[in-house]
Amino acid sequence: MPSNTRCHSPAAAPYRQRVLAYEWAAGLGHHPIVVAIWRDDEGVRVLVTGDRGAVGVRVAGFLASRGYDVTGFDLAHGADVLDLSAVSRAVRGCTAVVHLAALAHDNAGSPEQIMAVNVLGTWHVLLAAEAAGADRVICFSSAQVFGIAEGERLPDYFPVDDTHPRRAMRPYGLSKRLTEDLCEGFTARTGIATMCLRPVAVWDEAQYRRVQDRWRAQPDSEWKPFWEYGAFVDVRDVAAAVHQALSVPLAGHHRALLCAAGIAATAPSLQMAARLAGAVQVTDLGRYRADPWAALIDCSAAATVLGWQPARQWPRLAQDT
Repeated sequence: MPSNTRCHSPAAAPYRQRVLAYEWAAGLGHHPIVVAIWRDDEGVRVLVTGDRGAVGVRVAGFLASRGYDVTGFDLAHGADVLDLSAVSRAVRGCTAVVHLAALAHDNAGSPEQIMAVNVLGTWHVLLAAEAAGADRVICFSSAQVFGIAEGERLPDYFPVDDTHPRRAMRPYGLSKRLTEDLCEGFTARTGIATMCLRPVAVWDEAQYRRVQDRWRAQPDSEWKPFWEYGAFVDVRDVAAAVHQALSVPLAGHHRALLCAAGIAATAPSLQMAARLAGAVQVTDLGRYRADPWAALIDCSAAATVLGWQPARQWPRLAQDT
């Protein structure tokens, strides 16, 4: 669902603003924990892999605007996550890593290429982050880990949340399942915090109008060839989630869906679900009594762990942009 690209760009100029930084502190057991402190007039250096992709460029720009000293790493500039030495050089001096570089769809490469770039590439990023002494890695996963996208199967229940079983079997979704497990094991071994963000379809500002125009021209395109549950998330909200993941105190391994609060649809959520996925149980009817257009994806984990709430919705924003 997310649109990430495997890509690396030159380091951005440092931004010297008041930003949140991190230091190691003694933790319980064998591993340190991360605590947040304020430092004045010192930019926090962050490596963003895939920073020239459609999502990565917005994430990198947003972080830079918030005072982070952003170093990019993108295949568009000749940097490859399959080159461990190159990743290691890029991450030196960085406090954190935001890892977006990926082959982001089943048609983006052969199954072998997808597994190599997405899984081995992530392992290289984790190893490099450990060697550099980074205190956290924000890794882009995908809602495709559940195996419920593009007609693969229907979910077990609505709203889908982060505890839903991961059943992806196609190369891209399976590669993201494996990267989540890599992050979990890495955190257990090193004590370095990892956050796997699971965006649904990521839309930029122009996508709202494109979707509206397509639905007007061909109404059944709302659910053909596949109904994706009306799930989307604005790229600006994704960038805000990354900022939160870098800013809040974080320890351990976490996974969090990212989705707009409301469904993108021509009818309320339960009407669409009854018509197109009638066999799927609805576990929280009160959610849809309170808001009939509430999303069929539950982002409670992102709200709890990150304090993140999506700001952009359909259709209001589609009319405004």
